[in-house]
Amino acid sequence: MKGYIRKRGNAWSFTVDVGKDARTGKRKQKTQSGFKTKKEAQAALAELVNDVEKGNFIEPTKKKFKDFALDYIENTYQNRVKKSSYATAHNVVVTHLIPWFGDIDVNDVDQFLVHQFYSEKMKEGYSSSYIQRMHEMVRLLLRVAHKWEILHKDIASMLEPPRLQKKEMKVWTIAQVNTFLQFSKHSRYHPIFFLAAYTGMRKGEILGLSWNDVNFEEKTISINKTLYKIKSESLLQEPKTKNSVRTIYIDDDIIKVLRKQKIKQNLERLKYGGVYKEHNMVFAQETGEFVNAQAVNGLFSRFISQSGLPKIRFHDLRHTHATILLSMEVNPKIVAERLGHSSVQITLDTYSHVLPSMKKDLTEQFSKVMKSGQNVVNND
Repeated sequence: MKGYIRKRGNAWSFTVDVGKDARTGKRKQKTQSGFKTKKEAQAALAELVNDVEKGNFIEPTKKKFKDFALDYIENTYQNRVKKSSYATAHNVVVTHLIPWFGDIDVNDVDQFLVHQFYSEKMKEGYSSSYIQRMHEMVRLLLRVAHKWEILHKDIASMLEPPRLQKKEMKVWTIAQVNTFLQFSKHSRYHPIFFLAAYTGMRKGEILGLSWNDVNFEEKTISINKTLYKIKSESLLQEPKTKNSVRTIYIDDDIIKVLRKQKIKQNLERLKYGGVYKEHNMVFAQETGEFVNAQAVNGLFSRFISQSGLPKIRFHDLRHTHATILLSMEVNPKIVAERLGHSSVQITLDTYSHVLPSMKKDLTEQFSKVMKSGQNVVNND
């Protein structure tokens, strides 16, 4: 294989044959320059020759990162995922990746530039979990670029995302939950707050409930879809994981709230007649339109401020529900199934703050049983 090294000014370069042009049959050459020493140029030349001989050499493609990223996201990725996943990915690419990497050739993106991007985003105040989402998108794009032979090196395998910082979980006590529900009882969204606190359902799952999902006789709710908002469009989709599709049991208090909600909704349907948008949703606006999740969040925060309760997010009602169940010594497996977790371990890891008191209570209960002499073992 023909190749040579030479010095240009203060820098060294090499030129080497990398095969023949498939169309013309003429030899193709590769030149690299900018090496500080002859030794550096020799090492780079040897590495390139080795790649050519093993068939691993890929002729670099001059393609801007922004062109490649948008092409992949809009023409390939969009056809493989749900609309909500595409919307999230597209937002990350357009808002964060393109402003940083956009005008750079894909082959000039390396692990150092990506890690610098992560550091910058941390300085800008983005959470580690959101930067993790950016990392997943960068890694996907670079992995595809390498697979499609646009990127010479497998940069994706060299990336290390920032360490996830676990935030302290904020939950309410039973008394605080009851105070909030009493304070918000005259609100249109009270049944939504009530269901979140009493079932641990996610907000999208609650807003995605249809009356077909509620079985008053069996006292169950079937969770099989989630309401998403993509720009101005409300969209019902299957939950992200198979474990999120589940059936949970409800009690008479929840049934009472839901029956009252159904009566109120029927009156609104009669009031608006043909103008009413019939989606058969458990929770809807007065005219039948889908409920705006941001409106729920806004009212939830306002009621918290007005009631003087500790500030939490709507999603923390789910955490509160789980914490109360575990504090009641409900089997973690049952709690995991109710929440739609894929494993008990996720539940135990998420609510590890409850475990110390559970372990202490368990020890005390064991001692009491031993001292009492009561037989709790079934020998049959």
